[in-house]
Amino acid sequence: MASDKTRRVRAWYGGREPAEAQVVEAAEKAEGGGEELYNSIEGTGAYADIVRGLYGEMDSLKRTPGEFRSWTDEDGMCTFFQALLDFAPEDMRSRVAVLQALGSFKFRSIDSPEQKKAKIAAIFVEPEGDDFTANLRSQIKRLADAWTPTQESLLDYIIHQPAHVGRLLADRLSPTNEKGFRIIGHAFEDVRSTDLLELAASKTVAYEREGDIHLVTGVREVLESWDQDSMATGGIERFTLLDALLLHEIVEMWLSENAPDIDALSAHIVASTFERYLKGTILSVAVEDFFLNWPQPSEEEMAERHRTEMEEQLAAWSSAFDEEETPDGMDDDVDSLPFDNAVPEVKKASKKVAEKKREAKNKLQEGKVYRTKDGRLYRVVDGRKVAVKRKNPS
Repeated sequence: MASDKTRRVRAWYGGREPAEAQVVEAAEKAEGGGEELYNSIEGTGAYADIVRGLYGEMDSLKRTPGEFRSWTDEDGMCTFFQALLDFAPEDMRSRVAVLQALGSFKFRSIDSPEQKKAKIAAIFVEPEGDDFTANLRSQIKRLADAWTPTQESLLDYIIHQPAHVGRLLADRLSPTNEKGFRIIGHAFEDVRSTDLLELAASKTVAYEREGDIHLVTGVREVLESWDQDSMATGGIERFTLLDALLLHEIVEMWLSENAPDIDALSAHIVASTFERYLKGTILSVAVEDFFLNWPQPSEEEMAERHRTEMEEQLAAWSSAFDEEETPDGMDDDVDSLPFDNAVPEVKKASKKVAEKKREAKNKLQEGKVYRTKDGRLYRVVDGRKVAVKRKNPS
């Protein structure tokens, strides 16, 4: 099981593991810093209204949880168990380590070591049969019989008493809370797509680091598009997918502040359980959609591709000429022929770069054969236009 010692960030990610801290740091460095979208101390930023809305919703959850959704202990345990299966490594040792980090096993005093191992193993054995719901309930019952979350922990509240989750998160989001946090947005517009491939491979769109929440801002448009299809999103309608994403990271932040001994993977599973209480698993599907077209090439990469294409076209055009052939009826003096020396405007480039391009262009012209509008051919020699003649046939 990955641990904080491997420098994995506390993040929302759609892959099996989040991006490593050094990957995130390299991307931030290439960008040159993100944009402050929210500052809780000052109450300012483009996301200020969103955070105020989340505070209000968590306060409502604290007071009237029944207005949000129906939620039984079995629902809570089932949601947690599915998050565990989705994100923990598939080997039993890693899954058991998460259960030990977040709760404790319940055994009878007369149970032998072999009996204890058998009860734990039984949790992860899929029952036979085609009824998925019945099979899952059977596993959940075995889990509930053998394990319980730490009493009065955030996970315990998510599973059994969501109203207490609302109380804790409302307190953290309250404008009167003196412990500030920021939301930092990263557009990564000028970052080379090759520098973002590892971030994309982990499908990381948000992460908590050093008390701040960081967000890949491009994902918002995709999430809002999914929100428009209420049949697809489901979950609690009063929350958007962006709300669910931000609350996931707020849970990660709360855990890092109040339960620092919980490793990053276990914290992610707790946060994912609450996220799925809000919106089910649809956020994961929507983020998959985002990564179908991200990252996009930067302007620098697009310019490099354009230059490469132009060079290939010039090479192909030059090779098409056979410079040994000359046409009949060619005049000696073609100095009066029209010759365009204009240099195309260079956009977003320094004068030094533009001058190098101009020199390269003149170098390409030297000695090459060109055709005028009336069909006569000439070549450029020492900057002058010299007619090209064909020898008389013998």
